[in-house]
Amino acid sequence: METLEKARDIVKPKYDTLDCWVHSWPHVERVSANTNLVAREEGYSGQDYINCMLAAYCHDLGRIEEEARKQRRDSPLPHALLSIEPTTQVLRELEIFGVDFGKIVEAVAIHSYRIYEGDNEVAKVLQDADKMNGFGPFGIIGSVKYFGGRDYVNPDEVVRNMDDRDKLHELCLESLREIDNEEVKAKTLWGLRFVIEWYDMLHTESAKTLIWEEYKYTLDIRDFLSQMPENYP
Repeated sequence: METLEKARDIVKPKYDTLDCWVHSWPHVERVSANTNLVAREEGYSGQDYINCMLAAYCHDLGRIEEEARKQRRDSPLPHALLSIEPTTQVLRELEIFGVDFGKIVEAVAIHSYRIYEGDNEVAKVLQDADKMNGFGPFGIIGSVKYFGGRDYVNPDEVVRNMDDRDKLHELCLESLREIDNEEVKAKTLWGLRFVIEWYDMLHTESAKTLIWEEYKYTLDIRDFLSQMPENYP
């Protein structure tokens, strides 16, 4: 679809400027893939499907300003709110207006809410797709970085193999076994427990079905990390 191809070309270079790989283009690419699956399973097509995909492409554009604010030591602001202005610019460039514009912008603005009780289906699909990315080996490696604050495996290797689940599983276990700091372990465990709660917050049965095996994997890893003794192995 020409609109989606153009949107991808606009946003990808922006995400590629991010320092933190957890929210750079690979994350957005995976959320977009999740969005595609959920939207199609939910029966969306035409402009409704395009709206969901555009929201996925734009949802974390505020991370760029977020990183800049940290470097300037400015007061932090929620990245979802910081994503509104760049999303608006992208949609105007794509000539998306009216109801579709409003649905996409609202979806982006609330995508990081734990709970959303509105009736915007684009927002529900985006929230599900974003939460889905926190499960499984890719999401767990990201949790070690995002919550624990450490990279124990090469992020480039993680990104290079992000479609190879067996390799991601190896990298995930390697990352966990390299944890030699109780603070990192505690923060990572807190993060995994936080992510696990997301499963019951998913709006669509499609998302719950699609992510079920990765959800169970995350539960197993939480248990593994909880029982891992100090200075393992």
